[in-house]
Amino acid sequence: MKVGDLVNNTHALDRSGLGLIVEISKPQLTNPNACPYRVQWINPPPGCPAFSWNSAAWLELIDD
Repeated sequence: MKVGDLVNNTHALDRSGLGLIVEISKPQLTNPNACPYRVQWINPPPGCPAFSWNSAAWLELIDD
């Protein structure tokens, strides 16, 4: 995944849907337990943050 990719949230405890990757923490990419992808959610539900850090396991890349 790269900055600018459209992703869908698949994490059951996070109610956000579609978002864009806006930042990648390169040092965290080598840590299998890290959340290196900062996602800006397009339309976050009430009470949810506009941004969150996520693991690749929680994100589904949407095809162009």
